[in-house]
Amino acid sequence: MEARGADQVTVRGAYYREPSTRVIQPVVDIQKDLPHGVDLDAHYLVDAITSASAAAGTTKDSIFTEVRNEVALAVGKNWDRTRATLGYRYSAESDYWSHGLGGSLAGRFWGDTATVALSLGVSLDTMSSRDRPSPDCAVAPHTYCTLDSYFAGLSYTQVLSPVAVAQVDGEIAYLDGFQGNLYRQVPGLGYEKPPDQRLRNAVAGRFAYYFPSSSTGVQLHYRFYWDLFPGTAPTPTDPWLMRAHTIEARVYQKLSRSLEVRLLYRQHLQNRAQFWCDVTLNSSCYQPVAMSSPPTYSADPKLGPIHTEYPEVKLVWDADGLRAVPFLRWFSAATFEISYGYYMQNDSFRNAHVLQAGATMPY
Repeated sequence: MEARGADQVTVRGAYYREPSTRVIQPVVDIQKDLPHGVDLDAHYLVDAITSASAAAGTTKDSIFTEVRNEVALAVGKNWDRTRATLGYRYSAESDYWSHGLGGSLAGRFWGDTATVALSLGVSLDTMSSRDRPSPDCAVAPHTYCTLDSYFAGLSYTQVLSPVAVAQVDGEIAYLDGFQGNLYRQVPGLGYEKPPDQRLRNAVAGRFAYYFPSSSTGVQLHYRFYWDLFPGTAPTPTDPWLMRAHTIEARVYQKLSRSLEVRLLYRQHLQNRAQFWCDVTLNSSCYQPVAMSSPPTYSADPKLGPIHTEYPEVKLVWDADGLRAVPFLRWFSAATFEISYGYYMQNDSFRNAHVLQAGATMPY
């Protein structure tokens, strides 16, 4: 008799709120196992973003709502100790369209105690402006701008003992095209003009340990990020040279046979891009003599010095106890989760609330 595959559907919802922005994101994800080691994963999500910002595409600072739709499909194939995946993603807004293609190849070694995985991807984005017939980044005769991104990642995971796992990752991404906001302006200079090429790099490590006596799991993550303009040396003439450190700690604790709580704390520290200056403090900080050739300038606060802290609490409940409850026993195979987090940010976006909930059920 053939065993049933891990077919399941997941429904999630997220709500993000900061002083000037609200984001509601429902997601539906369906996984299906097929014969011969093949599996499918498809998802659909909607981002409904309401913002009181001129950078959202309005001609003045007023309430504006944007909706983004995304669909994705991934196919996986398992062999004895090897897994390959290939996926496609399409995202669309009223003024931004993105096609993404990615694949991965992973292999297990040394008695299934080690895993090496290689990931490759490409994203081709197109954007147009609602109030600029032909933005500066558009190449005639076209009236739209483009951004092409190419990604590669390599990871190694090692089981150290029955209760300990370590992982290291490295990734690199090359971006070519317009990397700003078509509506954001810099005082005295007009629409922003960030550098059109960027090489983004990151290395990360993770260590996880489980204490069977107390049913407690702990994880520690660290990630170091740096970027540069391709073909330049890491000198003050490079417009990027951003550096960032992210450290995250997690604690998983079983409260009962069916209930688990996860506590998370993340801290992120980042310096500013070399070409960036804070126009909110000094509207004339971009001076012609200080700008590169061609000139680059931006009012994007995410390119400035940033310090964020993010604590979060999450509850995960396996609803097996509902088997004895009439009508509700249909949900007894489901897993429910809910989390709340709070972003503390030093940039102009200010602090934010994050609420998420979801349910996963086999079918």
